[in-house]
Amino acid sequence: MTGDGRTFESDPPGNKTGFHDVGIKAIAKALNLSASTVSRALNGVYGVNPATRKLVQETAKAMGYVPHLGAKQLVGKGSNMIGVFIPQFEFEASTGFIEMFSPIQQALQSYGKDAIFFSVPFSDYPKHRLTEFIGSRSLEGCLLFPAFSEAHPIMQEALELEVPCVNFEDVVGPRCSSVISDDREGGRLAGRQLLQEGHCIIGYMNGPPHLRICKERYAGFCDALREVGIAHDSRLVAVGDFSGSSGAAAAIGLKESNPEMTALFCANDLMAMGAIMEFTRNGISIPGQLSVMGYDGDTFTAYTSPPLTTILHAREEICTRAVELLMGLLAGNPGRRDAISPRLLGRQSTARMIV
Repeated sequence: MTGDGRTFESDPPGNKTGFHDVGIKAIAKALNLSASTVSRALNGVYGVNPATRKLVQETAKAMGYVPHLGAKQLVGKGSNMIGVFIPQFEFEASTGFIEMFSPIQQALQSYGKDAIFFSVPFSDYPKHRLTEFIGSRSLEGCLLFPAFSEAHPIMQEALELEVPCVNFEDVVGPRCSSVISDDREGGRLAGRQLLQEGHCIIGYMNGPPHLRICKERYAGFCDALREVGIAHDSRLVAVGDFSGSSGAAAAIGLKESNPEMTALFCANDLMAMGAIMEFTRNGISIPGQLSVMGYDGDTFTAYTSPPLTTILHAREEICTRAVELLMGLLAGNPGRRDAISPRLLGRQSTARMIV
């Protein structure tokens, strides 16, 4: 136990978590320092010479030291601080998650908690970063934003730590809950709307096909078509990477390959906006000659030309439910999964087909 109440590893007898079995005493011995000095240096406690602090931190890193991973010792007791972990993308991506910041903070404050927001590299995640943040800030629990899926290292670390954690990517564990937007239902809503407008030959712009949300959105879209006896033709499917540029690049090729296509449903708003831009550039009027629909309901879609019809996530409800699930985990409840239905946001980028 350090002077500021935080607990760190001090040479545990076994390596149950698979991480390096390096403790404060081992670092102290290597540097010929007292264990208390090493502990203060690692914790940022006042009174340690800056040069000594730097030496201790560099040596600890080189030796593979991380704070104790046992959740009971690692997670802060009574800090009232919740870590909110946001992916730092190295590529073009939707910023819709920003709209979740305020409702998450408000929901946490209603329980007497506060949020600390951490931006974490998505593609080059630093090993043990979650562990370090939890230990250094005495976090009671975590909220992991999309797109930290089960395969991502930060999610694997959270599951190994068994820190109370809620995510938005359908990952559930003993101390991990999930709340998701019902993407299959969203796909159905989109398909049904376009069918009601008289469209039968509908293109689909998918994101990375291996992602859960892409599979679910397309499955729901196909469900809607099957309800009226239509099997979606795979030749009407193009694949992008969720960026607007990928939507623009694939849109014209899809239309040229399927000249009879009268509508296009895109798996996110950025690809839909890219598609509209490219269609317009090529003299195809939206929605006069082709209806285009997006997915996510990002705020800026109200100001495209024309305003984008899209599937809107119930973000405030999702945030409120995520905090409720986290409070349940902190109270000792097991992990669980909840799904919140999205809704159709009808605008001017789609229109009834004129026969």
